Amino acid sequence: MPETDKNIKKLEAKLTKLAGIAGTGCVWKISRFLLPEPELCYEFRLHSCEFCEAVKKLAEKEKQCVRHDTGELVAQLKKNPVPQTAVCHAGVAELIVPMPPGTTGFTGAIMLGPFRVAGEACRYPEAEEAFRKLPELSREAAEGFREFIPLLFDEAVRNAYADTAGLLPRRPRDERILTVLEYLQRHFAENPSTARVAATVFMSASRLQHLFRTECGIGIGEYQLQLRLRRARRFLLSADWPVGRVAERSGFASQSYFSAMFGREFGLPPLQYRRKFGRFPYDV
Repeated sequence: MPETDKNIKKLEAKLTKLAGIAGTGCVWKISRFLLPEPELCYEFRLHSCEFCEAVKKLAEKEKQCVRHDTGELVAQLKKNPVPQTAVCHAGVAELIVPMPPGTTGFTGAIMLGPFRVAGEACRYPEAEEAFRKLPELSREAAEGFREFIPLLFDEAVRNAYADTAGLLPRRPRDERILTVLEYLQRHFAENPSTARVAATVFMSASRLQHLFRTECGIGIGEYQLQLRLRRARRFLLSADWPVGRVAERSGFASQSYFSAMFGREFGLPPLQYRRKFGRFPYDV
C-alpha cells in the first residue's frame, strides 16, 4: 500500500475514534472550499448520519446543505479561520475546526456533528425522530473539542497531505526546506515565485533552488507543478466544477496548459479522468 494511502487510513481511524467519543458524525473536508476528500470512505466525506440523511430526503434540502457547507461556512472560515460552532438550516450545531487553525491557507477542516442545541426544536417534523437521538452539545464539551481536535489531528493531517512520499525522491532534513514545503502546502494555489518562497527562509532564489534539489532530489518548480496537479486531481474528483475552475483553484493561469500537464501526468484529459474515477461528484 502506498504511504499516502496508509496516511489516509490513519486519518480515517482518527475520524472513527472522534465520532465514537462524540456520539455523532465526523467529516473531513479538504481545502478552504470545504470539498469532500475523494480518498476517504463515504461516511467521512459527506454528512451521512441518520438525521442528515433524513433531512436530505426532503425537497431541496440537500442543496441547502451543500450551500451551507460550501457557501456560508467557507465565508465564515475565510473571515475567521479558527475553531467555531455553526448552526445549519436544520437547527443543529456542528463544530468546525480548520487544520491548522488560524491560517487562511488551511488544508481542510474537521466537521463534528450534528448536535442538538439546548432549547432548539427540530425544524423539520419529518426528521423529528432522528433529531431526538442526537447528542446535545454543552458549552463545556464544545470548548473541550475545540482544544482537543487540533491536537488529535495535527500529525495525521500533516502526514496525509505532506505529499513528500510520492513527490520527493529524497526526504529533506534541512529545517529551511521543511519550512518551504509547509509554506508551499498552504499557498500552492497562488503558485508563488521562487523568490517569494525563498524570502520566507531568508535565502536568495538561486540558493533555494540549489538547496531544494540537493535535499529533495527534484527542482522546486517541478515539485510545485506536481503538487498543484495532485490538488487539482482532488478538486476534479470531489467537486462538479468546470475544468477551468479546477485549473484556476489549483494555481494554473491557463486551462489549456493545465489540461496538457494533467494528461501528461495522469494519462487522461481532466474530464475523461473524472468520468472514469470520480465518485459522488459534489455539485457546488
